Amino acid sequence: MGLLALQRLMSLQRDRQRPRRQTRARSHFAPRPHSDGSICSVDTRKGSACQQDDDGDCQGGKITTSSIPDLPEDIWRHILSLMPLRDAARAACMSRAFLCSWRRRPNLTLNRDVLLSEEHADEVNVGHIIDRILRNHSGTGLKILKLQLYGIADHYCLDSWLQVAVTPTIEELTVVLCCIFKKKYKFPCSVLSNGNGKSIRHLELGLCAFHPTAELGPLRNLTSLNLHSVRVTGDELECFLSNSLALEQLDLSSCNEILCLKIPRVLQKFRCLRLLGCERLREIESKAPNLSSLRFDGHVKLSLEETLQMKKLSIVRQKVVYYARAELPSIMPNLETLDIRSNIEVVNTPLLPTKFLYLKHLSISITSGGSFSPSYDYVSLVTFLDASPSLETLILDVSLFIPYWINISVYSVGSTSFFFFIFRYLSKLWSINQFLVILRV
Repeated sequence: MGLLALQRLMSLQRDRQRPRRQTRARSHFAPRPHSDGSICSVDTRKGSACQQDDDGDCQGGKITTSSIPDLPEDIWRHILSLMPLRDAARAACMSRAFLCSWRRRPNLTLNRDVLLSEEHADEVNVGHIIDRILRNHSGTGLKILKLQLYGIADHYCLDSWLQVAVTPTIEELTVVLCCIFKKKYKFPCSVLSNGNGKSIRHLELGLCAFHPTAELGPLRNLTSLNLHSVRVTGDELECFLSNSLALEQLDLSSCNEILCLKIPRVLQKFRCLRLLGCERLREIESKAPNLSSLRFDGHVKLSLEETLQMKKLSIVRQKVVYYARAELPSIMPNLETLDIRSNIEVVNTPLLPTKFLYLKHLSISITSGGSFSPSYDYVSLVTFLDASPSLETLILDVSLFIPYWINISVYSVGSTSFFFFIFRYLSKLWSINQFLVILRV
């Protein structure tokens, strides 16, 4: 709901309630002139959440008769929480009651698009704006805070902002910094200690250092952790995970200080692991008994204690098509979704008796070029169809990136065999709900 919609609602409500408001004002609320000559009605409802704010602007439920419709405060607060942050802040300028609801808004997303307009981008002290917003929301039950500070260099007071905003009520915390501070800023884990992190469910950090220790204590309600371009070691992360017993999902991208990722057995609810662009990662060791979704890229050694629970797998690396057909049916027999992407395949896909009995969704992407074997037989991919009796969705993405100095006739065998593969098994596709072939030359 935007600001214009809110204004229309207010106008409609005032038109409907004008006769009733006039009668009620005569019988229950005696208008009293203020020293400035204005007339206001005093709301005698008990338990008003709008008492005295830090600037003294919002007092004890006093609202003018022409300000807003007579709705309970919690409804207005909910309406403002659904509005875009910029519109909610503008609405706070229209009414003291809106100002109270604005300062008790449970969710704040602060980024360049919200805080800066294009015409004033170079004139505004963004750090001052963020500081004022967070201090005005201090102690008001903030649940969701997203500090998306990419493109904003004015965040030298970030530690103090987090100390003000992170309270025992916080449930989701996102801190993503400007790239120029990637090597400088260290996330203060202390803000999550002393009970301040007891309610947090989602933690996302980006472009900073994260060095948790055992002194941080347990985060009993944390279910999701997302780290992007964060400097953290495998040992530090293992220590943090061991104190997050409710964790269900872990996303790591471009965390290049991790050599070995260990998922401890105590994470009984852990189900989803996604790793992308972690260039130095060499091994994934998981003892989590219920891990069911895994995505990673690169040549990483997998050491999974429990593989029968694995239902969804995505791998991006060289020669993965051959590996998937030769190894996965016996390692992960209960797979339902398989996504494999390769740019080098030298050996044709083997024809084996093992099957993916429960596989429903299969996506194969092969990007060929100068390093791709021109004799690779696409027909060998048919073994995946033979091995997948329950298949419902099949996506084949074959990209032939051929250098201009290479004779295209060299690739004719591969291209012809690919189309032969399509037509030969067309009869099999009637039992597949969705089929997509992408051929790029």
